[in-house]
Amino acid sequence: MSVSYAQHFLLAGWSVLTGVALGILYEFFRLLHRLHRRAAWLIFLEDLLFCLCCTAAMALLFFNLSYGQMRLYAFAGAVLGFLLWYCTVGALFRRAVSKLYRTLLPPCRRWKARLYTKRESLRFRRRAKAGLGVRRFWRKQIRRKKENATES
Repeated sequence: MSVSYAQHFLLAGWSVLTGVALGILYEFFRLLHRLHRRAAWLIFLEDLLFCLCCTAAMALLFFNLSYGQMRLYAFAGAVLGFLLWYCTVGALFRRAVSKLYRTLLPPCRRWKARLYTKRESLRFRRRAKAGLGVRRFWRKQIRRKKENATES
């Protein structure tokens, strides 16, 4: 079975568009990485999910446009589309997100500190109403005295 030239051009065009879409998806995974930098296992799982998305996208591309036959130029087109996104619009997107992050980070830190202080003060008040653990201490002491009295 032969594939027409139109089908080849269609596959090449869609592979470039798939590369651009995968570049956009990669930017969102980069944003997720930024939210939890120290959780290496979570970053690994996200990277694995991105690889699975790339695999699914390329498999769908090949099965729908070239009858399941893999074409090297489709992989090259996907890489080209990814690089087009990454080096042009993706760079602008990363700069905008970085600027937004630097703008929003100080107020978020202040709110986080306020919420932490509020939570801890409420926790301290609750413990103070309960006697800061003194009641529990005296209950243990009384229980021990009763146990010692019954043993004697």
